[in-house]
Amino acid sequence: MPIYEQTYRRWEAPRLRGGRWLAVAAQELRVARTSALYRRLLLLSCVPFLICLFLLLVTDLMTTNPSMLLRSLVRQVQFTNIDARFFRMYISMAMPFSFIFCLLVGAGSICNDYRNNLLEVYFAKPLSKGEYFFGKLAAVCYVPLCLTAAPALGLYLLHMLFSPGTAVAFARESYWVPAACVALSAAAVVPTALFIMACSAVSRSTGFASVIACALLFMNSAFGNVLAEVLRIHNLRCLSYTRSLVYLGDLLFGGRTRITLHWGYVAAGLVAFSVLCALIVLRRIRNVEIGS
Repeated sequence: MPIYEQTYRRWEAPRLRGGRWLAVAAQELRVARTSALYRRLLLLSCVPFLICLFLLLVTDLMTTNPSMLLRSLVRQVQFTNIDARFFRMYISMAMPFSFIFCLLVGAGSICNDYRNNLLEVYFAKPLSKGEYFFGKLAAVCYVPLCLTAAPALGLYLLHMLFSPGTAVAFARESYWVPAACVALSAAAVVPTALFIMACSAVSRSTGFASVIACALLFMNSAFGNVLAEVLRIHNLRCLSYTRSLVYLGDLLFGGRTRITLHWGYVAAGLVAFSVLCALIVLRRIRNVEIGS
């Protein structure tokens, strides 16, 4: 047999439980947890949840108090009302921390592997670029979703437990709140994670990727607001990524807004933006894939 027809036997690794992308995500999070800044910010990010939990407990305990005067006084304070706006308030408080964690994990997710030649090591294994991509995306989205959607659902369940007398009525009136919390959290976290990964894919360092991401978001927000003010068309504010998220939150949780644009256009814009960022990342890693 000619020597050029001979090759090494293909290595068939046992399939990991849950998929190979979990190994990529676990490795990315393992590296991120070694940072002292990561651990300190993780503790600091619990502050919004603790504040909302304190308000929820105080409100539930006082509204279940037999005193009608105390109950009426608490209900007159709009800030302590446990309704859909309460959960929207929590997600808004947790959103800056989720963006910071997207930067901490996602800014170096692609550029560090490319600079240290780790992409060749990854793809020398039986790992496809799709599994690598979804593993990195899961690692970037994991903590931000745990800071937004998961605590919001926990607060919803705790309110049901601490106010059993009104739990049935609350569930009947606000049955859609958990789905709205998950939808708003996903709409904010997933495009942001893909955007930061795209910035990491076009840069050579973590700091440069962070600067690019923050600068582009600032310019996008300024452009949308200035254009809306100059042309006096409020719907043009949705050209800003952050304003689009605020508008979706207003629609999902019943807030007041001066924008009359249909939500489908905003959702389509976020999907197109996410697809563009994903294509940038996939284009970056496609040239170094040497395994399937």
